[in-house]
Amino acid sequence: MPADVRADASAAPDTAAVGAPRITGRDLLTAGIYAALVVGLALSGVSNSGFLGEGPQWSRGVSVALLLAACASLCWRRSRPLVPFVVAGPLATAEIIGGGQISAYFLLFEALFVPVMHGSRRVARTCTVIAIAAAGTAMLAALLGGLPGPAVFLVAMIAGLMASTPLLWGWEVRHHREARGAAERLAGLEHELAASRAAQAVEAERRSIAHDLHDVIAGHLSAVALHSSLAASLEDREARESSLTASRSSAQAALRDLRSMIGVLADEGTGTLPSATLDWPSLAARLRARDPSAQVEIAPALTDPARVGPAVQAAALRIGAEAVTNAVRHGRAPIRLTAGIQEGAVRIELVNGRDGAEPLGAGMGRAALAHRALAVGGTASSGPVPDADGPPGWRVEAVLPVDASGDPPAEPPLTGTTLTATEASPR
Repeated sequence: MPADVRADASAAPDTAAVGAPRITGRDLLTAGIYAALVVGLALSGVSNSGFLGEGPQWSRGVSVALLLAACASLCWRRSRPLVPFVVAGPLATAEIIGGGQISAYFLLFEALFVPVMHGSRRVARTCTVIAIAAAGTAMLAALLGGLPGPAVFLVAMIAGLMASTPLLWGWEVRHHREARGAAERLAGLEHELAASRAAQAVEAERRSIAHDLHDVIAGHLSAVALHSSLAASLEDREARESSLTASRSSAQAALRDLRSMIGVLADEGTGTLPSATLDWPSLAARLRARDPSAQVEIAPALTDPARVGPAVQAAALRIGAEAVTNAVRHGRAPIRLTAGIQEGAVRIELVNGRDGAEPLGAGMGRAALAHRALAVGGTASSGPVPDADGPPGWRVEAVLPVDASGDPPAEPPLTGTTLTATEASPR
């Protein structure tokens, strides 16, 4: 087979995958090369005697005409690969048996190679079975025809080689081409997966920033609104000044936290976390500003890194901030907050009264509670609770493992200490 034809076969697209293309200039060139080969070998006089009798069974002109017809069928080698198999295959076989032109071997090779290489998988398999059956029939006919031993061996060798070589080569090239196509598709899927993961990472970062803004900044601004409203209604100058001071402190804390978050977003480095002016005493101060008689119990062990992991400490503080913010904005007295270690887990509970006519919330705050708890392997819930002796209330509960990286160790029961008004003053 000429080198340009082999290169064409190895680079040709799969017609089963992309549809049957029209006849191209490359197909015409291939057919022309074979036609020139047929004419050239015929004019050179190189031939054999065939397998029927001692010489060719028809003239050289008939042989050339048959082989040129076979060459013409190669124009459809890629668009209709069955055409060369059906036309060039039988004509080349007939010429090998009765005519003896050497170029018939090349055409038979191409006729068997084309359907395997360019046809659909079904066509390739069918043509392979037919070619193997024809080769087996030829060898069986040589044995039963009473030919001498050397002639039988020659028939078996030619039939075996002419059937096995193009078929094996065609299937090998086809498998390489399909493997390359599968690798390209896999690379495309990996690229899409990487893009999807990048988009998910951006979305997760966006939600994280939204939760930080909601948990930290919203809490400070709620305190500002509360103290500002309270100052406007107070007649005592000292109380009014104290409320305005608390409002100013909350506003300054919100500004510091906002600047810290902006700094992290503007920094190209990774792994940097914003520093927030948020702690349990400031949360207690917000509750007492809303309800001076609020019951607040915070276990000192919550801030002990030897007993509670840093990730759990941060999650517990953010959950507490969200619960306190909701209680300050929407709750009523009485308010009770307890946070400590009980039965080997960090437990947070905030209960406050609420107006029964106020609709239940279902916004970012409640989702943030569950998100923060789930991130460290815990659970959080919030919802209304009936009160038989008074108006309905609202409860926020969270249970977190003391260590997000493993099973929580056994801990003593809750031993919280009640924060006094001085301990709960805002920083």
